[in-house]
Amino acid sequence: MKKFDAAAIASDVARTAEQARLRDAAELLVEQMRLNDAGPFATEFVQALRPVATLNTPDGPVYFRGGHGRLLWRVDSFFEEEPDTIAWLDAMTAHDVLWDVGSNVGMYSMYAAKLRGSTVYAFEPESQNYATLCENVALNDVGERCFPVMAAVSRRAEFGELAVRYLTKGGAYNQFTGSEQEDLAGPTSAETAGSVGPSLRQVVYGISLDELLADPFFKAPTRLKIDVDGREADIFEGAGRLLRDRRLRGIMVELNRSFERDMAIPSMLAGLGFAKTAERSNWDYREDRSRESEYPTVNMIFARD
Repeated sequence: MKKFDAAAIASDVARTAEQARLRDAAELLVEQMRLNDAGPFATEFVQALRPVATLNTPDGPVYFRGGHGRLLWRVDSFFEEEPDTIAWLDAMTAHDVLWDVGSNVGMYSMYAAKLRGSTVYAFEPESQNYATLCENVALNDVGERCFPVMAAVSRRAEFGELAVRYLTKGGAYNQFTGSEQEDLAGPTSAETAGSVGPSLRQVVYGISLDELLADPFFKAPTRLKIDVDGREADIFEGAGRLLRDRRLRGIMVELNRSFERDMAIPSMLAGLGFAKTAERSNWDYREDRSRESEYPTVNMIFARD
């Protein structure tokens, strides 16, 4: 059987001894049952596996496609990873329109659409994340309120390359590079530092927030969430008109303290009437902060009356 490069077709690293034992047992079972052969039984067996992880909240359950350690981790750590984000979402109502830029598999999009009744446009260009996002929309029956958009949000409308770090469900740190943009596809975080480079360059369409606002298909946002692992400044560069639109009342963005362009964003927003209401390092809730200096990210929340 052909052995695939783990850097290209990656599963997550076993994080605990128990997970490592379960991984070994599962791989042994797969080998004994020849489930990686493309035969009829293996095909039906794989298609019969439809694991779903349940996020239990005080307002009811939210469902997410499982079947990968990273997807399960996202559900298990949902309330501990970014509690400020949850509080920000909890203040939303059915009258809000959220543009979730860099939505990954839609954890926060599902929360806003299902539990708050908000209208959500979830922007995610990476192929496997987008497919899982669409499954999550179907699992939660929020197709009338949550709209997945397979596009990269950037400075302007153009085709570009999405450097995909690993072909894995729920993966992050993918970088979109359009024309005349610096290639940030090299190591940019504690997770990717030391990697040999992106496994795949996916051609995707990029578009600016201002161009989305001008399109009558999209409802104007009252809330804007941006988390694209390094391209936030490019997104704001293409959002001058949106930022001046008084319908937009709240912004949540992940910024990198080591990026000069990122650190200019708060003062720019202040000049447009946005007051910073919260700021917290993404490492505050993690036990291991030994590599914080390599990727010093912080979540900031801004509000405008």
